[in-house]
Formats: sequence, structure tokens, C-alpha cells
Amino acid sequence: MKRVFFIFVCWSFIGSLHGQQADLKNEALAAFRKADYKTAIDLLKQAKDKDPDNAELYYYLGYFSHYLAYDSRPLIGYDESYSDKVLQYLNKAIELDTDLGDAYYFIGAEYGARAIQALQEGNENTYISAYQSAFIKKAFPKWLIEYADNILKSCDEQAILFVGGDAEFNPIQYLQTVKNYRKDVTVIPLGLLDRPWYVKRLAHGLKNILSKAPISLSDKQIFDMHPYKWDTLTIEIPINQQMKQELSLGALTKMKWTLAPDLRSGNRTYLNPGKAVLANIVETNHWERPIYFSLGCHPRFLAGLDEYLMLDGFVNKLLPIKTKDTEFAINPDKIERILLVAANFKNLSDVEYHNMPRVSNILLNYYQVLYKLAQYYHQNNQNQKIRDIVSFIKTNMTINALPNKEKIITSIENFIQKQ
Repeated sequence: MKRVFFIFVCWSFIGSLHGQQADLKNEALAAFRKADYKTAIDLLKQAKDKDPDNAELYYYLGYFSHYLAYDSRPLIGYDESYSDKVLQYLNKAIELDTDLGDAYYFIGAEYGARAIQALQEGNENTYISAYQSAFIKKAFPKWLIEYADNILKSCDEQAILFVGGDAEFNPIQYLQTVKNYRKDVTVIPLGLLDRPWYVKRLAHGLKNILSKAPISLSDKQIFDMHPYKWDTLTIEIPINQQMKQELSLGALTKMKWTLAPDLRSGNRTYLNPGKAVLANIVETNHWERPIYFSLGCHPRFLAGLDEYLMLDGFVNKLLPIKTKDTEFAINPDKIERILLVAANFKNLSDVEYHNMPRVSNILLNYYQVLYKLAQYYHQNNQNQKIRDIVSFIKTNMTINALPNKEKIITSIENFIQKQ
């Protein structure tokens, strides 16, 4: 009886500890949702001390510590040793659980942050080695590298490519700087366009790392960037002869782009400095280089340019005319050359083994683009083309990691039923 009672007490004690750890973790998650990253980290440390072999706690420690450094107000005392600590947490997480896919993602994000710091300092070797280290740590699985490759394949030579978050930018940078692939493309994360040091670097370029973008602002103007007084105004950009001929624009001589303010203080409206830089690049370029936006660029960051985009392969191409409900809304031939080629999906199934739930849904963009292609063919009564798309998906894109894709595939098949 004493032995049974002792076992019962032990199990009760262990259960109590697990309950305390769960409570601490839930409190940490609640603090994180309020952007109170420091409190969240302190709570996780307490939980980790009670359960030092819990991979999830180390993952959250790395995740939240990364946010404290880069997504909160400036962190006092931040240096490389702090970054090392972030990586230590994440490395411990995958040591305890090798299938913790999002820990690999944040390893890539942390090395990406190191690379941005190196870019700011003009340190080419550190920039390249950061992406090399991220790859070695398996932060860029084959499916993600392939995704980045398909983005770059969609860009014409000497393109300017605006991208969204880390999941796009970092693997593209790995391809460009470590593998020396498509270095002719100037890749610009929209989220950095409001940082003066980055805009200056972008205006001048950096050998072997960043090819410069067309920016007409002086260094003095760049470092004086601030929210600009602005009302809803129309920017007129002359269309060069080559673009007119390419699109058969006839007498049209200017792009007319309505740029609205996106900040307000009292009765006065302002334009975010990042959007002002975006406008400067588009104006200064004079259509000399093709401009693209990745599918990861949220429309709210595009300052109204989403009305001028053509789906062109696996990217959106900027045109000088509004494209909705026109022949310029989609380039079906380009999409077929990129997304209906089996060789461009040879690593897609890798997501089954190296899934990163936090970002792997970007793969749904493949299916979304093919849906738009099928919609185009449905509108033009090209039903065999739709069957070809369905056949291609079932032969080359059958993965289980993205259950949401089935709704898109069903929508494509419905076009056939409507014929």
C-alpha cells in the first residue's frame, strides 16, 4: 500500500509540473500576442528550467528572442552574442526534435538578419557566409530553393524584383550570393525601403552582393527620409518607345498612377517614406528595366501599383496601363513555360519531409497561378488546355502537406464540368 501511495504521489507531482509548464507556456504565448516579447521570454525560461528537454520551449525561446531583436523597439545591448543565443535555442530545439520544421525557418531568418547587418556594414564575406551557414543548417530545404528558383526564372534579364518576407528573400539571396545564380536581378525587399541606410546601399550597389537600383535621390535626401505631406495625387510617368511598341499602346504616352497617402495625423495626410522610395524607383527607371513583384508582396505595400500588374510566369510584371479585364492581365505562354514544366517541380515533394508549417503555404501560389491560367482558358473556350493543367497537377504536384490545395484543384476541375 505504501508503494502504491508513493507511485501515486510521484505521478501527481510530475503531473503538477507538466501543468505548471503548460501554464507558463500559455502565459508566454499570451504575452507574445500582446508584443510583450521580454515577458514572454522570461516565462519561457522558467518553463524551460522545469522541463529542460522540451523542444517546443527552446523553439519558442528562439522565435520570441528573434522578434525581440528585430520586431520590437531597438534592443539595448544587441550584438552578435545575442544572435548566437537565438541560434543556440533553435539548434537545441531541433537537436531534441529534428522534425520541428519552423525551428529551421527561424534559423534561416536569424542568419538572414545577420546578413542584413553585414550588408549595412558593407561586409561582403559575412553576408555570403550567413546564407551559406543557413543552408548548411537546413534552413533552405530543396522545395524552398526550387520556389525561389522559379521566381528568378520568371524574371527577364536585368530585372528589378520586389519581394515580400524572409521566406522569399533569403533563399533568393542564397541562390544569388552563394550559388552565383541570376545576379543580374536586383532583388528588393519592400520592408526595407523605409530604412535610409538600405536605400543608400541600393542606390549605389555593393559589389558581388547587390546590383544598384535606379534611384534619383541624393544621399542627403535619403538620410532625411520621413513621412511626407501628401494628398491623393496622380504621378505621370512617360512611356518609352520600346514599351509602346511592345504593348501596341498607340497614342498613349504616359502612365497615370494615382498615389494615395497612407498615414494620417489629425487632418493632415502623409506618404510613408518606403512608398515614396518605391515611387522614385518606378519613375527613375523610365521602363528601361523590367520591374516585377513576387506573389508574396501584399497589395497594401504596392501603393496602388497592383492595378498595373500582369501575371507573368510566377511573378507579376509592372505595366504602364491598368490590366484588369484586359488582354494584359495574364501572360499564359509565360506561365506555361514556368509552371507546366515537370523539371521545375522535381523537389516539390520534399515539403513532405522538410515541412515548415509557418511558411510552406507559399506553395499554394503554384496552384493559385494555375487556377488563374485555367480561368483564362475557360474564358477563351480552350478546354483541352484546362485538362492539361489538371493532368499536370495530378502527375507532378501531388503532395499531402498542403490540404488547402484541394479546394483550388476542385475549382480548376469545375471549369471542365462547365464546358
